[in-house]
Amino acid sequence: MTKIKLEKISWKIILISAFVIFLSMNLLTPNFTDDYAYSFVWDGEHDGNFRNDIGDLKRIESFSDIFVSQYSHWMTWGGRTVAHIFVQFFAWQGKIFFDFANAIIFSILALIIYFLGTGKFSIPQSSILIPIFFALWFCLPEFFQTTLWMTGSCNYLWMAVFQFAFLIPFVLKFWNDKFKISPALIIPLGLLAGWSNEAGGAMILLTSFLAIIYFWRQKKLERWMFAGFFAALIGFALLILAPGNFHREEIDSEENLTLLEILEGNFLYGFLPVMLGNLILFLPIIFYFLRGKKSPQTSLFISTFAALGIFVPCLLMIAPYFPARAAFVSPIFLIVAATTSLKNISINLPKKFFCAVGIFWAATIIYSLAVDFSVHQQISERHKYILAHKQDDLITVQPIILPSTTEKIFQVWTLDEEARFYNDLTPYTRINRNKTYAKYFGVKNLVVDEKTWKNLKQFPLYDN
Repeated sequence: MTKIKLEKISWKIILISAFVIFLSMNLLTPNFTDDYAYSFVWDGEHDGNFRNDIGDLKRIESFSDIFVSQYSHWMTWGGRTVAHIFVQFFAWQGKIFFDFANAIIFSILALIIYFLGTGKFSIPQSSILIPIFFALWFCLPEFFQTTLWMTGSCNYLWMAVFQFAFLIPFVLKFWNDKFKISPALIIPLGLLAGWSNEAGGAMILLTSFLAIIYFWRQKKLERWMFAGFFAALIGFALLILAPGNFHREEIDSEENLTLLEILEGNFLYGFLPVMLGNLILFLPIIFYFLRGKKSPQTSLFISTFAALGIFVPCLLMIAPYFPARAAFVSPIFLIVAATTSLKNISINLPKKFFCAVGIFWAATIIYSLAVDFSVHQQISERHKYILAHKQDDLITVQPIILPSTTEKIFQVWTLDEEARFYNDLTPYTRINRNKTYAKYFGVKNLVVDEKTWKNLKQFPLYDN
């Protein structure tokens, strides 16, 4: 009954609505710290663009600048070359191009999850597509920093599209023995999926390796599987073994923490928020195993993707540092498992329940757009003020003011207190954020008002 009612909504309307909402949020989201730093050619000779008291920097003005910059970045800072090529391209071309492209990428991720969860390329069913968008909205960790902020989105959202697109051929083969794909198509996709980000790249390697074992046992191995796996392995090696990773560790090392302190921090700021955000995704999975139309193949698929989703935050618990965004792929694995579960269960809930959920969902979207609009207005006024005082030796602006409710909402879809504090300007001209911001606008020095800044909630945690 519920499924039929949801199917009355056209899948095209759902995709267009999601695109428009996400585009609106992107258009209202300004550039922040890393976006400005990556607007310039990477200065590897002086330890990169994120050092304080940074010297002269050259703006990105061509594709050759991006490639020169990313080679230097790979040698001196880190291996996320694919992600940062996108960041520097959009920093060069302008954020408006990113805003539209990012809204398209968000919609593509939802479709990829649909294809993975249903096991075939087909016109999306609204009864499944709507829950996918619902899950992406409520379950992705640090939503603002991983899907809206330009640098963060290219590092997580965009890379997730490559990672899970790479898994589509393996999943289609799992459900359809006749599926074929050319190695020439899977190799570049595997390279991009592996050369993406650390946790996601590792999980894609693990998933494709498990797939190869499965197909080997089923006597269904094909050359494209090995081609894709080894392409992903090469990409992951380029990511992990980048000389910049080791150089950065030398120049950017923090105080050594005990194993207990690392585990405590990783649990509180990584594992716990990720798993709490994932809880709702287990409901359809549990319901499938209790009352769904089970088959050994379907149960194996759901169990595997659910286990992979749980494994990600468990694995990251032993990492030196585990911010929640590092486990970005965790809910995506679980959403795929939940999607397959939904396909095989029948849920009959009161109409009032769905109305209440819809109203709550709409309220969170409206709230987020309101906060985004406020931030956008403040940044626009700041930019006008900067341009009007461009000849001043020192320009003082106000920090971004957020409504107090942002710190009380567990799932943050907007700029929050911590992201605002660590991504906006400071009262100190020597700080990287201030330096790159000032160079971007062609002014001498930029600071925020120190008295107001010190009243921000995160100030006691600041270490200058």
